[in-house]
Amino acid sequence: MERIRVGVADDHEVILVGVVSVLGRCPDIEVRFSVNNIGDLLGKLTDTPVDVLLCDYEFSGDPQADGVALLRRIARLVPETKVVFLSQHTAPHILAEAMRAGAAGYIGKSRADFADLCQAVRSANRQSGFLPESLASQLLSTVYSNKKNAVGLSALSEKEAAVVRMICAGLTIREIAERLRRSPKTISNQKNAAMQKLGAKNDVELVNIVREYY
Repeated sequence: MERIRVGVADDHEVILVGVVSVLGRCPDIEVRFSVNNIGDLLGKLTDTPVDVLLCDYEFSGDPQADGVALLRRIARLVPETKVVFLSQHTAPHILAEAMRAGAAGYIGKSRADFADLCQAVRSANRQSGFLPESLASQLLSTVYSNKKNAVGLSALSEKEAAVVRMICAGLTIREIAERLRRSPKTISNQKNAAMQKLGAKNDVELVNIVREYY
């Protein structure tokens, strides 16, 4: 089995250790390096190519290390590497800005968020955008709290929105059906209904629409 090559970058040692530990339990993932500063990160990306980079959104001591600026630097250096951000800053506008700039995913730093790390790497590697259910829920709940006309995401039913959240988190139809205790056919119908309302042709477009709404 060909493993997904992963790099990890964060200026907090406890986060680095935790992320590497979690990824080490995934047989299809190989952690090729972990670094705690921008200089080492840029050097490693050149010397030790990776498929996916799990990277902090902000690094202390580097004025160009805010998420979007850093993402652009990485894209110029290694355009094929997919970047999944790790951050304690999970406000919808920050998340949406990062995803619009080209991030392949976004994860918080709570213990619960770490359970999504392996799935995030897999989704990013197959070029499917990744948003944990908690963050996708924030985006969707913001839509519903400001609902005026039934357009876009606000046109989805509660059940359709739940399915969309789980697709954003990288779950398959069967996995969603098991979690929600519905039949795969029902989940597929709800997914198709949501895609039709949003004008999405596939899962990638569906995730991109959730990203771009903000």
